[in-house]
Amino acid sequence: MVPFNWCLLLLVLGFLLKKQRLRKIIHLSTLAIFLFFSNTFIFQQCVSGWEHPAEALEKHKNTQGNLVILGGLSSYDDETGRIHFKEATDRLLQGLLLYHDRPERKIIISGGSAEIYFDERPEADYLHEFLIKTGIPSQNILFEVNSRNTYENALNTAALMDSMNMDKSIILVSSGFHLPRAIACFKKQGFTVKPLAAHTLSNHQPLKPADYFLPSLNTLQCWPLLTKEWVGILVYKLKGYI
Repeated sequence: MVPFNWCLLLLVLGFLLKKQRLRKIIHLSTLAIFLFFSNTFIFQQCVSGWEHPAEALEKHKNTQGNLVILGGLSSYDDETGRIHFKEATDRLLQGLLLYHDRPERKIIISGGSAEIYFDERPEADYLHEFLIKTGIPSQNILFEVNSRNTYENALNTAALMDSMNMDKSIILVSSGFHLPRAIACFKKQGFTVKPLAAHTLSNHQPLKPADYFLPSLNTLQCWPLLTKEWVGILVYKLKGYI
């Protein structure tokens, strides 16, 4: 579901075709796809109607429940022993800000390894060590390292919390565009969910005139994050995960 790849495939197909009329249709279609998916205004209209909006942390300050932070925000380099943080690390940072307002909360990091070709250290494992180094007491951090996807995040977190007789009212922290699917998965497992959106794709600043007309490669690169969620919702509904 990558529009840029669609454009490349159509261009190659257009060059391979011998019929001039078909080649012209393919090339015009490629241009139309590129202009549509690289238009910032169109993307912002779609993403703002989909993702869970970011809110002031003050709104969550007195919310009851422990923090569940979903993984997919970093990777671990075995050679250097360092964590490499990605854009989605905003999930962790926003969660930590909320935790420090009420340090009696527990932090549950849910995230194993989605890698299927070789062994990879589970994300929750090394983030647990990272949080301890930042001064958070070890007893306030729980981690679930077996999940490979959002459905398993919810399933395994439920099993962990049930085993410890913990209340399943939670503040669920994930990327704004990912929260609709995550919320549905966790509710299916019996959680009462208060979502906290991080790493949002919606632009909170007014669009510039150029955003309505000029193509943006950055916008083109953001679409796969959104289309992945749409496909994910459909697949999860078909499988009965939500």
